[in-house]
Amino acid sequence: MIKRRRSFEGSSRCSAPVSTVWAVWTDPLQWPGDVFDAAKIDGDFVVGAKVTAKLKGLTTTLTLIKVDPPRMWTGVSKFPGVILTVEHLIEAADGGALLTERAVMSGPLAGVTSRVIGARLEKDFAGTTAGIARLAEAHCPDGSP
Repeated sequence: MIKRRRSFEGSSRCSAPVSTVWAVWTDPLQWPGDVFDAAKIDGDFVVGAKVTAKLKGLTTTLTLIKVDPPRMWTGVSKFPGVILTVEHLIEAADGGALLTERAVMSGPLAGVTSRVIGARLEKDFAGTTAGIARLAEAHCPDGSP
């Protein structure tokens, strides 16, 4: 039996430092206006909080299950037959940071769901990481960290 791909990701490089990227990527109120139509959080950015984001017609809510400043945060969204775990990674890179957003699908309908939405997730993640990178860089107006 062939194992189907159930992990999808997108990445972008950024000239802002890791700390600035973290500050932007963990503040959903800053996200709307570029890639995001809307975004909100139901409290502080801590395990258990719910982050809701809308991108071009798609709205999703993630429950935070891991917050590891300033490198990673993970959220989970549950649908009938599918659990979507989304990791947000920030790595130091030459002159700034590398942002990666990765979704891993599990559950009895993960195989079907991954075939249906996998390509869209990769496209969306490339766009969202680029959007967060632009926001972080805007916090460094002279181009320096």
